[in-house]
Amino acid sequence: MPFDKPPVSLPKPVTDLMARTIKRLRHLPVQPDPIVPSEYRRPYGVIMSAVRSDGQLLETAVSETLKSSPRLIVLRTPSIYIPAEVDQFVISAAGKAAMLQSDLHYEHGKGRKVTPDTVVVDEDREAIDFLELKRGRAKTDAGKTRQTERDLLCQRLVAKSFAKERLNIDVTTTTACVCAIHGCSAVSPDLQVSLAELEERYGVNLLSVVERTYTEFGRQLSELLFEQSLEDDMAKLLAGLEVVDPNP
Repeated sequence: MPFDKPPVSLPKPVTDLMARTIKRLRHLPVQPDPIVPSEYRRPYGVIMSAVRSDGQLLETAVSETLKSSPRLIVLRTPSIYIPAEVDQFVISAAGKAAMLQSDLHYEHGKGRKVTPDTVVVDEDREAIDFLELKRGRAKTDAGKTRQTERDLLCQRLVAKSFAKERLNIDVTTTTACVCAIHGCSAVSPDLQVSLAELEERYGVNLLSVVERTYTEFGRQLSELLFEQSLEDDMAKLLAGLEVVDPNP
């Protein structure tokens, strides 16, 4: 008889962030909104704020899971500087084939700053990967998409030099991609990587950890909404009670 697998344990930074998020949502002030009926404003505000917090939870879950592999070096939101000449090389539309065959010099502190969500150095592959982790529930506007693609191309161009200068590591393979957790992204397909592909690439259990993160956060959010609905119902009940004067 087969046995169910035990649930995946979440990294402590993920559970700590989740606890802080639920605590913040519990004390979230109710904001007036002209299109939301008054009785729904509290749950509406909590749910909308929870959705905005979802991205940070996902980034933390993925990054902390990657850190569990001894072969990987993982950097969260590092400062990467793009020199003007690298920007110009990309803007000049030299062609993606030419850009993939090019590696340009990196100088820390020189140029405009970008902060990719995660940078992974993989010793087994002799590779460095720049990753933008997105929920992938909706496509971004054209202007933001062009900027994201430009940033990814620039990061790939300086990746080898960055690895050597900042980490003293020689790499032979460089990538810069968006990972849309739910698969929806407007960037070019050659600048995308799926969560399943990352799991296979790095040999870590990303899919189960992300699923467990959603399950646990959803459970705690449901409990919070239920508690708040009871509080609101009790307040309405007490407000509707007729106060009897003991000394008529």
